[in-house]
Amino acid sequence: MMSSPRRAGMRPMARRSPLCAALSWLALGLALCVGPAAAATPSPSPDAAGTGQPGTASLPPALLDALFAAGLIGRGEPVAAFDWTLETKRPTRPPRRVRERFDGAAPDLPVGLSPVIRETLAPKPRGPHRGIGVRGLTVVQPGDSVLDVQVQGLQLPLSPGARFRLDYDEDGSSLTQHCVVGATLAASTVHPAMPGSARSIECEGRGRYRGIPVKAGATVMYFERLGVFLEVEQHIDTPLGRLRGSTRVIDFEMARRESL
Repeated sequence: MMSSPRRAGMRPMARRSPLCAALSWLALGLALCVGPAAAATPSPSPDAAGTGQPGTASLPPALLDALFAAGLIGRGEPVAAFDWTLETKRPTRPPRRVRERFDGAAPDLPVGLSPVIRETLAPKPRGPHRGIGVRGLTVVQPGDSVLDVQVQGLQLPLSPGARFRLDYDEDGSSLTQHCVVGATLAASTVHPAMPGSARSIECEGRGRYRGIPVKAGATVMYFERLGVFLEVEQHIDTPLGRLRGSTRVIDFEMARRESL
């Protein structure tokens, strides 16, 4: 459950989530030059956070259809309103810190989507900008039109032992991962202020990057009260050896706000 570089339609988030940015890790493993949290995201304009609130009407029907078909929206728990700060450790790169503010479920958005503001704090600060978050996995913007991963068998709410499959294909590189839902544990084990329970998900897979075979795996948490995923550990086995990364929640607060 890793992340993939941006295709024409999806913009990766700063942490490496289960359904985005896997192929950037393949590049990392072989080139040792880019971490999962370094996936390119356009620098927002200074007034990006002050622009109008995006809604369903701003998203192409084809993108919404793909998100429904993937099982990411339209079912399961709604996204809550909360703020968190994440720190991602990356091989050969300094840690990256990002703050995200989720407004939570909105009447004009399907279950699973939430307006979100994202701000990169370190190592290279980037000002806040808006989007529509997809269960913490990625942010979509008006004009986005495609889903960069194929999801098969995902069923929300999750149940122990449930399985699903993720397939990525980007510029001649590919990765298939098989994920299994595991035990339930207190979300407070990830951060003391986090409410409710979390499902642990283990993913393992194989792929090829520029013709070179690789293995990749990850541990992902799904927070039931928050309705979002977070990849907390990842590894990739390459001819250069095993590389590891991790993401931790360093600050968390439940919040309610009328608008972002």
